[in-house]
Amino acid sequence: DEIVRDTTPPDYGEEHLAALTAGERTLWAEAREKYFLSGANRGSLEAIEKAAFVLILDDDEFDIGV
Repeated sequence: DEIVRDTTPPDYGEEHLAALTAGERTLWAEAREKYFLSGANRGSLEAIEKAAFVLILDDDEFDIGV
């Protein structure tokens, strides 16, 4: 909730940080090809994909119903 209500303007480079998180699958795949095939973006994406785990720091619990 706090993040959703936060009206602080994003820092430089954060304006479109979540742009790929809610997109339709085909559009997401096209954007991935366009923006993540080279340079720093490619290296960043590779580091995320090769990570052993992802740590989420959130006070709210989430139940996926499994």
